[in-house]
Amino acid sequence: MKKGWYIPMFILLSIVWVSLSYKVPDIKYNTKGEVIQNDSIVLLFAGDIMGHVPQIEAAYNKSTKTYDFNPCYTYIEPYIKSADIAIANLEVPLAGKPYSGYPCFSSPDALLDGAVNAGFKVMQLANNHVADRGGNGIDRSYITVNKRVKSTGVYLNQAQRDSLYPLIIEVKGLKIAFLNCTFGTNGHVVSAPRIVNLIDTVQIRNDIQTARKRGAQFVVMTIHWGNEYELKSNAIQENMSSFMTKAGVDAIVGSHPHVVQNFAMLSRSDSSKVPVFYSLGNMISNQRWRNSNGGILARFTILKNSCKIKKVDYLPFYVYKGTLNRKFQYYLIPTEKYRNGLLSVSLPAHDDSMLVTFDQDTQKRLSNLQRFK
Repeated sequence: MKKGWYIPMFILLSIVWVSLSYKVPDIKYNTKGEVIQNDSIVLLFAGDIMGHVPQIEAAYNKSTKTYDFNPCYTYIEPYIKSADIAIANLEVPLAGKPYSGYPCFSSPDALLDGAVNAGFKVMQLANNHVADRGGNGIDRSYITVNKRVKSTGVYLNQAQRDSLYPLIIEVKGLKIAFLNCTFGTNGHVVSAPRIVNLIDTVQIRNDIQTARKRGAQFVVMTIHWGNEYELKSNAIQENMSSFMTKAGVDAIVGSHPHVVQNFAMLSRSDSSKVPVFYSLGNMISNQRWRNSNGGILARFTILKNSCKIKKVDYLPFYVYKGTLNRKFQYYLIPTEKYRNGLLSVSLPAHDDSMLVTFDQDTQKRLSNLQRFK
């Protein structure tokens, strides 16, 4: 053996060591293909994921006897996956068969799968339909969701709530708390030991304090409130948002009205600002009428080092019920991208008109806020 054999061997071992020790950087891209700076964190919020009977029927495959909601998110998935954390309101129980729609919902587990596969990492569970199928429905929903992603707002017993709530997720070194509560459960009794977080100012204040004690540097309240189909926040919502702002939350995101409501930026005594989306509208549903046939994604960009909000913006989308790529389904269509001819989608004249109307209505209602693309 020639002398110096150890030199190439040393080089080879060095290459192997570097390869094994190299850590792939956590790089995320926005929908334009641009690198999202690592000094900021992007939170994305969506409205009500509904499960009406026509949606369930559209997702059913007679050949395989399975349900598939993945196509619904085809055109909006890149926006969801561009966020560090995306969270939505799952406003139906996953209580098993028989599946049903309004007024007492129970949807296939595939409804959750579609949302999770599209990029959602957290589900809000405290809403007025969570107890539609009683205690067993609550139990099955909680267990099914938490096998896939994290949840907030509903717990199987007090000990579980005490240990898991507030939900705190660490992103790029920043600890973010996600609170969740609802105005009620449509008169359905939540039988002990199960807990559905209700709107209670004493409890909310305590939960905010608990989040801070456990290290949360940014606190978001996701709250189920307001009156259905009202386009503007009411006095109760506004008073509650003022209370929560003073109590220490950093952002507020509302659901329940099934329409997009107004946006406000509230001020605290230290001059810091708290953004309030009073309602994001529907994420997906069979509600086909004006103002309920779409929704928005709300986005917060947070500076990691200062925990301050750098930017707040939104993306409007229309829920199209029809056939695309030879498949009948409910599709979420980003309105601005569609109107600018940047989607390979052509809608029937009626839906084209309804999309434009929804887009224009939403832009007027959120005139104090920028859109993202």
